[in-house]
Amino acid sequence: MRIALLQVNTTPGDFSGNIAVIAGQARKALTASGQPLLCIVPAGALAGFPWEGLTRREGFYSLCHEAGHRLAEILLEGPDLLMGLPSENGIYYVLLKDGRMGLVPRTPAGMLRIRGRSIYVPEDDWTRAAQAMSGYVADAVLDMTPRRFVTEGQAEYETECAHISRLWNRPVLSVRLWGATDGLVLSGGSCVFSPSGEITARAPLFEDAILSFDLDQPDDTGSLVPIPGREECLFRACVTGIRDYARKCRLSRAVLGLSGGMDSAMVACMAVKALGAGQVLAVLMPSPWSSDHSLADAKLLSRHLGITACTIPIQTMMDAFSSALALPQRDIPSAAPEAEDMVMENIQPRIRGTLLMAFANHAGAFVLGTGNKSENAVGYCTLYGDTVGAIEPIGDIYKTELYAVARWYNQSEGRGIIPENIFAKAPSAELRPDQKDEDSLPPYEILDAILRQLFEERRSPENIHVPGCDKATLHSVLRKIETAEFKRHQTPPPLRLSSCTMGYEWRMPASAKILLP
Repeated sequence: MRIALLQVNTTPGDFSGNIAVIAGQARKALTASGQPLLCIVPAGALAGFPWEGLTRREGFYSLCHEAGHRLAEILLEGPDLLMGLPSENGIYYVLLKDGRMGLVPRTPAGMLRIRGRSIYVPEDDWTRAAQAMSGYVADAVLDMTPRRFVTEGQAEYETECAHISRLWNRPVLSVRLWGATDGLVLSGGSCVFSPSGEITARAPLFEDAILSFDLDQPDDTGSLVPIPGREECLFRACVTGIRDYARKCRLSRAVLGLSGGMDSAMVACMAVKALGAGQVLAVLMPSPWSSDHSLADAKLLSRHLGITACTIPIQTMMDAFSSALALPQRDIPSAAPEAEDMVMENIQPRIRGTLLMAFANHAGAFVLGTGNKSENAVGYCTLYGDTVGAIEPIGDIYKTELYAVARWYNQSEGRGIIPENIFAKAPSAELRPDQKDEDSLPPYEILDAILRQLFEERRSPENIHVPGCDKATLHSVLRKIETAEFKRHQTPPPLRLSSCTMGYEWRMPASAKILLP
């Protein structure tokens, strides 16, 4: 039996668009095969993923069922197609054949019977289920479950597939969605394993693909696209997140603040790759404390990328705020001696945020946030200021890792699009004279190591050990994480790229005191 795994990118609730995507890939697979075949798409592909929130719409399940019938009619001339549709009781499986949609019962043991073959389709924790059911007779194991992108996730997933194929002594087929919805990123990477546990085919990440497989010749080798390196995966995941946010929200243009630092530089490069240079507007908003080299670096990067850049100095707006507030003349007690300085520091990013939103309104565009995971974790950002945006592409990437992604990007482009000075200079918010990030934070190498142990490794505070970090520094970081939780409740959704994304896996009550007594 000839099978084609269709790796597609669909949109939640866009039944007409999703029908067109799936039908197009199915016909393409049939043309390439030249013989009858069974196409398979990931579960929920027709409804779009994630679909759970769509159930609030009355009649949602009926719409899914009707869309299945419409797709069956379109594929009257073939090929046959197996897919999963949402229902109140979970996923049910249907076969589209000869213009009709028919139910394919899934037995309590998880078996689907198709064309005289038994295919085991586990759900949820599929590796545990597959191990538990390894005594059952099946011709293949099929994973149709959508899985979100996680760095290193593809290699770990394939290790699990290889183990299951050897355990069953049967081929393992994995068909996966790709694309992004809000902060959720799916990478694709559909794959096939022989009964001996050898990978025989792998689809590319972050693009449409068709993997063909003959169930009667499970050891045959097909297309085997290499897994990209970590930095490339992160970059392409962010590009996918930006592109799909724009496309699926019916937007085309993006606006971002370009400071001359690494964060905004990297987001600008991702935006250009996702949308094209003509669809990206960079706004440079220097204050009296912005260095000449930062402004020069931002302008040089804009020229390298070929994007439109406009410069709006914010000195006069800062003066207007200071004059209107007139804090020294008002009988309002300050919270601390440095409170007035902090007010004027935070006024600057809030002015910038207002300008960015104004440009976005004017251009019919969306604002890209430029915050990274390190700074967002400890609240080194200004609420309603540099936290404005529709999404935050690098909000799940640590500062140290961002430099590695930037190096990879320059190398992949074959030239220094990101100026070398952006790599060399010390990170700074430039909200006061001669300010450096390390005035308020430990070095990023230490900060990121603390955060990785806390978030990804799930260590308790007493089990966090980082060379060069004393107890006082650790406690200071943990305190900042706790007190910044209220900010993270109000910031744009970051693209989810790790096993512990703030706002998702890490979301605490703003009042929680769980890290320190």
